[in-house]
Amino acid sequence: MRKHLFVLLFFIICSCKKEDIEIDISSKANVLKVIEAERGIQQLDAVSFCVVKGNEILWSDAIGNATRSGTATANTRFFIASISKTVTAVAIMQLAESNRLDLDADINIYLPFQIRNPHHPNVPITTRMLLNHSSSISDAFYYTFDFTCWNQDCTIPLGQYLQDFFDVNGQFYSNKNFHKYLPSSQSNYSNLGFALLGYIVERIANQPFDDYCEQNIFLPLGMQKTEWRLKNVPLSELAVPFSPTITPNEPYYTLPDYPAGGVITTPDDFSIFLRMFIKKGTFNGAQILRPQTIALMQQKTLSLVRGGLKFDMGLGMYYHQYKGKELYGHGGGDQGITTNMAYDIENEVGVLVFNNSTLKNLDLIVYSLYQFGTKQ
Repeated sequence: MRKHLFVLLFFIICSCKKEDIEIDISSKANVLKVIEAERGIQQLDAVSFCVVKGNEILWSDAIGNATRSGTATANTRFFIASISKTVTAVAIMQLAESNRLDLDADINIYLPFQIRNPHHPNVPITTRMLLNHSSSISDAFYYTFDFTCWNQDCTIPLGQYLQDFFDVNGQFYSNKNFHKYLPSSQSNYSNLGFALLGYIVERIANQPFDDYCEQNIFLPLGMQKTEWRLKNVPLSELAVPFSPTITPNEPYYTLPDYPAGGVITTPDDFSIFLRMFIKKGTFNGAQILRPQTIALMQQKTLSLVRGGLKFDMGLGMYYHQYKGKELYGHGGGDQGITTNMAYDIENEVGVLVFNNSTLKNLDLIVYSLYQFGTKQ
């Protein structure tokens, strides 16, 4: 199975509702009972989580087996898969705020190669379309290849990788890289589209995408345990992904389209990023985005439908339902990775849950932690 096929399947599975379960969450002990029950039922390995309200962490903890040295702790880092897209979206919106990028301009003005859907060659693709997955770029052909780099960061440059897919002379170019519908008319989840956003950041900022994020997002926010590159992470701190598709002696992996899913972090550290969103772009005096930009990202655009479920897309994030409560955020899933970030815009309560197992349903855990947060 290909890496990002897991992401699409996760997008469906982790948003299923458990309407028939009523939870009395009045204490940490009750929440931990729910988490332990889900660990047993779903055979979860480690579960690491953080609950925030406004600027503050209400509760963070970790249980289960995660690292080479054993039990997970609050300092254990996890691959978070597609939650990473929210960082890529913020980088793009920073460039839009500074008028270095026009969300509605043809992306070709930022690229050294040209991209057009061959089914609609006269219709431009824009960064706004990439952000809400309406670009008509398809991952279907991409899934037929295996680009996994085991126990190392992929060495192929991001731009070269994307040019191979989208330049008509590229070795992976195909009409199958595009849906037949008109760009902006429908929403279909695209990892290649988000990798393109990362490359656009590189082109405009004239520096590697991971360096841009370090200098303009992670360092200003004080996120000291968040990285894009495996080489920068002590393996003793990194959760081992558990999956039948992973060889135990080479459990770590990266992919060349890393802006779509490559962040490695802890729940506490990434909660800084979440709290920045909750507080409308600013955390501890560091303004990452303006309040009006956060509001723009939260506006519903198109709906994405998967498995009969509807997700209302914002820009870089989406809305989904937990027992009738609509939360804004993003999930992630891959080989040995299931993660979720969700927050209540009005009540400023947010939850992060990271797990090192494949394709699990974290809904009940997320909802229980969210309910705990609302009662504090």
